[in-house]
Amino acid sequence: MSVELRTERLWLRPIGPADAEALHALWIEPAVRRFLWDDRVIDRATVDGVIERSAASFAAEGFGHFALREREAGPLLGSCGLQRAAAHGEPELLYSLAPGAFGRGLATEAARAVLEHAFTRLRLPRVLARADVPNRASVRVMERLGMQYAGEREEGGLRLVSYALASADWPALR
Repeated sequence: MSVELRTERLWLRPIGPADAEALHALWIEPAVRRFLWDDRVIDRATVDGVIERSAASFAAEGFGHFALREREAGPLLGSCGLQRAAAHGEPELLYSLAPGAFGRGLATEAARAVLEHAFTRLRLPRVLARADVPNRASVRVMERLGMQYAGEREEGGLRLVSYALASADWPALR
């Protein structure tokens, strides 16, 4: 299934092999990897694995990771999408932005488009999101989306904050 989403400023299309180099550069950027990869410098094989799992998820479930670009041109600004944290777990919202795109509301805009797709086209009952507790920018995105605080816990030695949004609440937030 080929899914493309458009917002006022963004074009979201499923990530693919042609995005691997740009995604790798984005995801090893210190300001990005700090919270996305727990400050680990990932290798290219990790990026290729994310791309492969995303393609399989789009084929099976209609969701995965999208590449973000300003409308139809320009460099990769980031990624946004859904993945299952566990084999049969609920879909989790993920997003990353290039430092040059910080502070422009693009993560919220992209995530809103992904949630619209999740709730109206895919009819998912609920979407989760998590962030490292110190990642205040990511938490603010979740709050702007109308997601509700679902608690904190430790995972892999990190304190994570969780938020959730039910499809029943989405129409009032659109």
